[in-house]
Formats: sequence, C-alpha cells, structure tokens
Amino acid sequence: MKNRRKFKEISRLRTSDLMILKMDCIEEIALFRSFKLGLIGFIGVFVGQVVKTIYANQGMLLADYISAVFAFLCIVYYLVFNLLEARSTSQKELICDLLAL
Repeated sequence: MKNRRKFKEISRLRTSDLMILKMDCIEEIALFRSFKLGLIGFIGVFVGQVVKTIYANQGMLLADYISAVFAFLCIVYYLVFNLLEARSTSQKELICDLLAL
C-alpha cells in the first residue's frame, strides 16, 4: 500500500521535478554509502579492542565493555543506513521508470 501511495505522489510530478528528485536520491545514496563505510571502520576498531583483550587472556576492562556496546550500536546503525539506502535506491529506480515512460 505504501508503494502505491508513493507511486501516485511521484507520478504527479513534472519531468523537471522528477530529474531534481532523482538527483536528490543519488546524493542520498552516496551519503548513506559513505556513512556505511565509516561505520565499518568503527566496527573494526571496536571489535579489535575486544578481540585483543580476549586473545591476550586478560580480564575485560570497562573500556572493553564500552567498545562492545559501541560495536553493537555501529552494527545497528549500519543496518539502518542499509535500509535507508535501499529505500532511496528503489525511489530512484521508480523515478527512472517514470522518466522512461
């Protein structure tokens, strides 16, 4: 139902408005991809901190627990950005299809 409503909203736009909306979608996709790449870096740093402590057979410190929490949060944000990127990509594809018609 949500897709049909979105289609009706977009199909009412003029060609120039569709082109502008398509450019906005492309910009959002690039932004979400860069956020996801940064989050992968953060996940590596936080997980590396925890794994280093585990393999050194040391006791977990407060910093290690905090790193584990931040790693989990980064994974959740990565999934959210992945969802937003997929939404923007599907909207861009719909606009491309409407422009082709």
